[in-house]
This record gives sequence, structure tokens and C-alpha cells, in this order.
Amino acid sequence: MNKKGFTLIELLVVVLIIGILAAMALPQYFKAVERSRMAEAVGLLGSIAQSQQRKFLQINKYAENFKGLDAAPKGANGSVYYTKGDPESGANGNGFAIELSGNAVDDGMATATRDANGNTLQYKYELIRYYASNGTACHPLEADDNGAALCADFCGINSLDNTKYCCNDGSTDDGGEASLDDLTGACTKPTAN
Repeated sequence: MNKKGFTLIELLVVVLIIGILAAMALPQYFKAVERSRMAEAVGLLGSIAQSQQRKFLQINKYAENFKGLDAAPKGANGSVYYTKGDPESGANGNGFAIELSGNAVDDGMATATRDANGNTLQYKYELIRYYASNGTACHPLEADDNGAALCADFCGINSLDNTKYCCNDGSTDDGGEASLDDLTGACTKPTAN
């Protein structure tokens, strides 16, 4: 008698192996997806910084809202823009909240905060870019270990305390209270002349 096909045990073993492989691969997949979101936000912050530098050359101060920029994202009017969902409220989205703040050389910056709009997120962090600098800083939010690991990857360092800041050139704040002002290198806070 020739039996063709698989037994129930063989099928269960195959399903179990596939489940184990998927469980090992999914965290890396989610991290790769978040890295691509982060790269999108870094690009947006860079465009905003360039636009703000042009605005500064025109009027000797930075624009305080997106209306004043020559390269504002579609639908951006105020000082906060949401990349997903409604551009003004972030409703029905889970992207970044991009906020413009400061209008002088030493305080002008854009911040991209990973915004869940009421939903839970696996990675909680923010990216900060001074308009007058070339670096982008990363900071985990709510002492989030996943956000700290993602920021460490972004900055090219082995690990990051989940309350610290790091810069994409590898520098970190030098201890004590977590502070953006303590960063060195490309993310150093600009000073007014």
C-alpha cells in the first residue's frame, strides 16, 4: 500500500518551525520599518533646515510656522505638522509631529516626535535638528528601551541610556541630566554672533 501525503505530526512540526522563524524575524522587520520612517523624518528635517536658512537670509530670523517657508509640506500651516493623518491634528495617523520652534540662531530648531495619536507605539523617540547645524539628534521618549536602541543605531553607537541624547555623528550628552545642550560635534547648539 502506497501512502501519499503528510501525517498530522509532520504538518504540526513544519508549522511550529515556521512560527519560530517568524517570531525571530518579526522584531528585526519592525525595526527596519521604523528605521525607514526615521530616515524619512531626517530628510524632512533637513529640508526644513535648508528652507529656514534661506528664510534667515531674507529676513534675519527664522519662520515660526510652515506658512513662512518656501518648502513647506502640503497642508502645513501652523508651527506643528503631522506627517500621517490630518496635517493639523494628526487624527487617523501614527506618523511624526514636526514642530518648528525658535526664530533666532541659538534656538531655532525643528523637532520630529514619533506621534501615536492615542495609539501605542513600539518605538518612542524624537529627532531634533537645529536650523544652523548639520547634525540631527535622537532622544528616546518616556525612558523607552526600544527607542534608546533605535537611537543608538541611528547614532552609530553600541548603546544609549534611555534618558540621554545622541547625535548622528556618534556623540552623546556627557552625563548628568539628559540635555540637548550637552551634545558636541555636529549637533552642538549654535551660538548667536
